Amino acid sequence: MGTSGSLGIRSVADGIGVLGSAACALHCLAAPVLLVAGTTLPAPFWTGESVHQALLWAILPASTLAFGLGCWRHGDRWVFLLGALGLFGLIVSVAALDLIGESGERWGTLGSGAVLIAAHLRNGKRCRAEGSHPGKVSA
Repeated sequence: MGTSGSLGIRSVADGIGVLGSAACALHCLAAPVLLVAGTTLPAPFWTGESVHQALLWAILPASTLAFGLGCWRHGDRWVFLLGALGLFGLIVSVAALDLIGESGERWGTLGSGAVLIAAHLRNGKRCRAEGSHPGKVSA
């Protein structure tokens, strides 16, 4: 895969990851307000577990692709660690709803989403600035 092709795919995947993480955070923050305000949207749309699962299925492959291509290019271990931590936290938050409750899920997905956004932004910045050979490890 060429450098410009992988950079374009990685850039799109980073964008999907940021948008997906932001959508998840927005959903967690807006759902209670919209329910109290009496929105016309059906409650299952805002409160259903399927919303988090759908967002997870969009974020997981996009983030994995973006971090894989980005880390291969720039070798930044922080991108890998932040990305892995964010994805792990997001998976646990969505999968362990019965154990941690709705409040735990909300805080877990908000925190994980923030970590993922930071990882995607750092990944994009490092890839744009990268001028050296793939595989170079940085501090």
